[in-house]
Amino acid sequence: MTRHHFRLCAVLVGAMVLACGDDPADPSDEGPPDLSGTYALESFSSAALTGGNALMPPAVSGTMTLARSSATGQEATGTFRFEVTLPPAPGGTEPQSLVDQGTYTVRTDGSWEQRGTVLPQGTGTFTLEGSDLTVTVEQPALGASRTVWHRQ
Repeated sequence: MTRHHFRLCAVLVGAMVLACGDDPADPSDEGPPDLSGTYALESFSSAALTGGNALMPPAVSGTMTLARSSATGQEATGTFRFEVTLPPAPGGTEPQSLVDQGTYTVRTDGSWEQRGTVLPQGTGTFTLEGSDLTVTVEQPALGASRTVWHRQ
């Protein structure tokens, strides 16, 4: 084998080793995204409170703070606190205020769970696109809502 062929074989073997090395990590192996931060409300809808209509500022306003506590595998947990101000109920004159705090769990499959003081347990889904977090609570039906938040 000539020196030229030896170098060529060494380069090819090196390239094959690199190609067969560790595959890039599957994004689902990274766990769910860290949602920690302060968010401003962009949209709120609820069958019970808005008749299913999506309300946006200035008709509604609100903030939410999420703080991740731990992440293990495909799941992350943390604490939440939110305040949402809605227009007055039909026949009312005072704005409605929703305030809750508690814990949340998110998973890489997009599932969302929350346990709060007002809504003892809610389950649904979440999506994070850039700085926009959408949380859809599906159960319990009375607490079903869809909120869109923008991370500050």
